[in-house]
Amino acid sequence: MFRYVAFVWDDQDAAARECARALLDRHSAAGEGWRVGLRGRGVEVRHAGADAEACIAHGLAEGDGVVLGTLFARSPEGVSTPAPRPLGAAASRAMLDSNGRHLIESVWGRYVAFLHDAQARVTWVLRDPTGGLPCYLLRWRAVDIYFSRIDDVLALLDAPLGVNWPYLIASVCFLREHCAATALREVTQVLAGQCVEIRAGVAKRHFYWDPLRIAGTEAIEDPAAAVAAMRQCVRDVVHAWASRYEHLLLSLSGGLDSSIVLACLKDAPSSPRLTCFHYYPLGADLDERAFARSAAQKAGLELIERPRDSSFSLQPLLTVQRAPEPTNYPYFLEHSRHEAQLAAELGAAALVIGYGGDQLFYQERAEWAAGDFLHRRGPRPGVLRVALDAAQMDQISIWHVLREAASGYLLHRRWSLLQEAGRMRPLLVPSVIEQARRSAEFLHPLLRHPRGAPSGKLWHAHQLSQPYDFYDPLGREGDAQRISPLYSQPLVELCLRIPVYVLTHGGWDRAVARRAFYDDLPPEIRNRRHKGGIEEHLRLTLEHNRPFLRELLLDGALVREGIVDRARLAEVLSGRATRIGTGASELLEYAGIEAWLRRSAQTLPRAAA
Repeated sequence: MFRYVAFVWDDQDAAARECARALLDRHSAAGEGWRVGLRGRGVEVRHAGADAEACIAHGLAEGDGVVLGTLFARSPEGVSTPAPRPLGAAASRAMLDSNGRHLIESVWGRYVAFLHDAQARVTWVLRDPTGGLPCYLLRWRAVDIYFSRIDDVLALLDAPLGVNWPYLIASVCFLREHCAATALREVTQVLAGQCVEIRAGVAKRHFYWDPLRIAGTEAIEDPAAAVAAMRQCVRDVVHAWASRYEHLLLSLSGGLDSSIVLACLKDAPSSPRLTCFHYYPLGADLDERAFARSAAQKAGLELIERPRDSSFSLQPLLTVQRAPEPTNYPYFLEHSRHEAQLAAELGAAALVIGYGGDQLFYQERAEWAAGDFLHRRGPRPGVLRVALDAAQMDQISIWHVLREAASGYLLHRRWSLLQEAGRMRPLLVPSVIEQARRSAEFLHPLLRHPRGAPSGKLWHAHQLSQPYDFYDPLGREGDAQRISPLYSQPLVELCLRIPVYVLTHGGWDRAVARRAFYDDLPPEIRNRRHKGGIEEHLRLTLEHNRPFLRELLLDGALVREGIVDRARLAEVLSGRATRIGTGASELLEYAGIEAWLRRSAQTLPRAAA
């Protein structure tokens, strides 16, 4: 399990030097197996768990920095290759001379970089544009501590950490995005594509990567050109990730995204061994085995099929690893250990998932396509065709689409995440939703204002602003790495440059990706319009865990803090029929937050609870 801790301080400040020395000594005494990736006057970076196939330390040529993670070098031909280790002299100098910007332009992957100029007394900390590797930050006296896992720094602290309640409220109200804050007041994070410059002890943040700026640059409006670029880029990023592993385990749902990943993996130049597995329901949910089997058969591979067990226990929620913020725990509770065991049995070093495809390729909300067309081209006859496509894809009235388009074009109205506050959350106290709606504090700083972007592309950028989890909250040392090859910087940038009315061309969701791999997919998959669901599975899981949920939630912190309505919650958990239209996902999210709060209270002195 790869992890790192970095210490940054002003070396000309005697008090800061003393604090740094104490922290470094304390960290050395706390555990073994750490290696030094960078050591200089005012900075020290330590890492553990590196391996040749997953995350490694790429040192700069002159020892002026280190890039931790997985790196691929870009080429003019559009073919990505593993970056050299150490990085070459010319590339290293370009990174320092550009204050780290050259890194984002010349390589991609999932990484956190630490660059240091001792003479100028400046250090740069840069996180890749996908946010693939965590980069948390807390300040202890005069030293900034950057880290990926909080357990690696808790032993160094002698001050309490408190719960950031406004952050959690924004989260349950759908008003929390990838932002600098976390669910712990004293812990912040470096955002995806952001650089922190620490000069003489003073830190400033700069965005080197801006999704809305990219979306407005060199737009690809020709559907044929978009299809060609999509095919080349998807194949390139999938092939690049495949080149790092000898054996891959692919989660094959039978949907469009994972089937495209399979098609690319099958003809990867590195020819990795490939095993596919699939979860199927035992209840009333759509059984997608036929789709997954057809994709595996076309690729000439066998498919391992596992039933979804709705009786799995939520009790292990209380033992998840500590983290600065809660995550989607039920997914890991159900699948984590099964997948790790399967990978170990097969000797697979990585688990491949199709995360990001729906967001990248544009799977929903075509209603804004006509407005985006008007924004870019003005009132031309083609807007009617776009509106018809949008109405067909979303199964809504063309008049609704045209009203949305006219409102955006003539009145300059834009979609905002604030409109989503508390949507389909009947268990929240209404005043909490209203309070959260009045603040944009926890929205992504680059997406709080449209800056001229139309609603569809704003929604697209918001969808792409959430990094996926690098760490499994139930993970163990030696587990296979989880990778999502679609969520890679070159592909994110390409999809941002394709307008929404092209991404939904012909009334199909994910139309460009669908057409790009049309001949690689079985007909029943390339022509699918609907995805399978797990609603019945989740309902049965809640039924099985009802006593545990009652104990966890009814007298939990969310009720005590006045966030969740206890009476309505009790009615939903009573087992009797109710008109309260809450979904399983709402209850499971609250259970995850309660479990996270309990774990935090166990280890963080005097944490609010």
